Amino acid sequence: MEGGVTSVLRWVVKVTEGAAAVLIGFIVCCNAAQIFCRYVLLDPISWTDEAMRYAMVWVAFLAGSALVFRQEHMALNVFDTIKSKAVVWLLKTFVLVSIFGFAVLLIIYGWPLAIRNIKQFSPSSQVPLVWAYLAVPVGGVLMAVYAVWLLIFPKSAPVIEDDVESFHP
Repeated sequence: MEGGVTSVLRWVVKVTEGAAAVLIGFIVCCNAAQIFCRYVLLDPISWTDEAMRYAMVWVAFLAGSALVFRQEHMALNVFDTIKSKAVVWLLKTFVLVSIFGFAVLLIIYGWPLAIRNIKQFSPSSQVPLVWAYLAVPVGGVLMAVYAVWLLIFPKSAPVIEDDVESFHP
């Protein structure tokens, strides 16, 4: 069971990281289009600022949750220099429990906030604000699941290796 769930979680992490990367590309394109239209065409696009803001919220929560699973949050890496395995285990457990607690708060307060804004639209882009606010509970759920999994099976989800080295000559 542990290996199958870990594989599913790794796949979810890859999907969320891919979605965050696509959103960053979208943000860059919107920003470039806004700069071009504002300073070259002298006719700014009204909706790009809002779209970039909402996309950045999603990027923060999707990428932040992936960092929990990858164990790449700064607090988790600070303990690498400590020699005592018991102290490292205790500190990492404390950090993961804290992340879980924070994630639960994101879910508890983020879901009602998103639902309250279900009929509200952003002023310029006319995007339903529920989509922007849903990033909070979705990120909270992902962080909570990853933190619990790492608390139960700390060795089953090591840092996911990327093929970054294959891009270097």
